[in-house]
Amino acid sequence: MILPEGIREDLEVGVKGLAGKYGVSIVVIPGANWNDDLTPWPAEGVFKKAKPFGGQAASFLDKLTNEIIPETEKTLGVKDAERTIMGVSLSGLFAVWACFNTNAFTNVISISGSLWYDGFVEWMNERMPSPQLEKVCMLLGEKEKDAKEKRMATVEERTHAAAEILKANSQASILFELVEGTHFSPILPRLERAFEEVHG
Repeated sequence: MILPEGIREDLEVGVKGLAGKYGVSIVVIPGANWNDDLTPWPAEGVFKKAKPFGGQAASFLDKLTNEIIPETEKTLGVKDAERTIMGVSLSGLFAVWACFNTNAFTNVISISGSLWYDGFVEWMNERMPSPQLEKVCMLLGEKEKDAKEKRMATVEERTHAAAEILKANSQASILFELVEGTHFSPILPRLERAFEEVHG
């Protein structure tokens, strides 16, 4: 899981409960530079005076797959893992992008993923996802399309388009579902729904 700092502590108990319920190891990856490490290419910031997005996802994915994951699995004593990458907001974008750039993950969970990101759906349409992909779960708040920022307001339309591209170009089971709420809030019910879909 790659979670925004603001919700990481709030989810600690809930995440432990999900790990026990579904019999999985859940590892929260800290330290990502949110606007840079999780975006696939540079783009303008979304709000006035906001920093531009840095587009350093390739570098972060390399670190994740070649350093963080091997070290973590060695520490846990895990071999031949079935891995699920899960992200929220920009890390939800990163999770979907990653399944086109590595075979490291079997499943993808994108909660309120920023699939409105400039050119992302068009980029997806020109590539094939990992053949290892088995399940993709995309959950989006039903009110997210009401965002005041024009680019962010396209999120529902673009997430639906992304799901259709994945259905057309992979053998994976793809779920796109609208759920109650706004941008990743409430978060815990979405996590529970996603785990039920992917690990249930």
